[in-house]
Amino acid sequence: MFSRLCRATQSHLLHQSKFELFQKRWNHVIKAQDAREIQVPVPHGNIAGKEWGKIGGYRILCLHGWADNCDSFAPLAPYLSERFHYIALDAFGHGRTSHVPPGSPMNYWELTCYVKRVVDCFKIEKMSIIGHSMGGSTGLVVASIYPELVDRLLLLDIIKPVAVPLQWQTQSIREAIDLHLDLERKSADPKYQKSFTIEQLVNRYVEAMGGTISPEAVRILMKRGAKESGNGFTYSHDPRMMIPSIMRFGIQEQREIIKGLKCHLKIIKAKQGPLYEPAEWIEEFKAIYQRQCASYEYDDSLDGTHHFHMHHPEKVAPIINEYFARL
Repeated sequence: MFSRLCRATQSHLLHQSKFELFQKRWNHVIKAQDAREIQVPVPHGNIAGKEWGKIGGYRILCLHGWADNCDSFAPLAPYLSERFHYIALDAFGHGRTSHVPPGSPMNYWELTCYVKRVVDCFKIEKMSIIGHSMGGSTGLVVASIYPELVDRLLLLDIIKPVAVPLQWQTQSIREAIDLHLDLERKSADPKYQKSFTIEQLVNRYVEAMGGTISPEAVRILMKRGAKESGNGFTYSHDPRMMIPSIMRFGIQEQREIIKGLKCHLKIIKAKQGPLYEPAEWIEEFKAIYQRQCASYEYDDSLDGTHHFHMHHPEKVAPIINEYFARL
């Protein structure tokens, strides 16, 4: 059934592409401001996202960070080269992508499976990835597990996936299980269903991020990050997203996974962005990238906090465009 849905999605996109060929030459490119919605079927619903640029051209996947959605790339998109076909996805539990079935925990390493579903649906043989934060971590795993798929990987304000120290593993798993079961009970209780105004959601988001993201940027995210609830609105993300994954990889597992990384890699690190982990782990992985990758570049020249690609897209985009101009 799902393969038929996927073929239907491809047929629809192909029909649209054929139609566009009859338009004036300039019309075969979808402008960033006219980015269109896409859906890729999964057994429990759909992976949602947007596409723009040269439809049918070389694909660049855009993977957003935790608690964001694909509109994280909306401020950046108009500045990006129109040579490429950009596909920005809502990660599972985020934006308009279907939530995982009730009773199922969310493990972030499964994001790789979601990306592979999109790759298979679009019949992508070679691609590149732009990943911000969690999306960058996902990109690293995808490029390591499927090295034949990824030409270039560009990470925004993330250097490596966050690891759980071995001595914390047992405690972390126990806490995650207890939080998951507690959230299940609360989700079935109407007294925990709250609603807010959009501005309240914006302010709560800014506060949760420690003031490192602007209200203007959050308002962009709320276009697909909020949904109606009662007499107001609530966040559209899956509440299970807010609790730790039950299964998380430690640093040793990450060392093994990253052995498959062969693509070109560039990291753009915001000067005021977080590092998340001990400096020795960060430097160790930088050295691995230097040894293994087809090429490796590290750029920490830009001022800005974690969402610098939303706050200063005009400064981030030229670096991205120059990197992908080498394709």
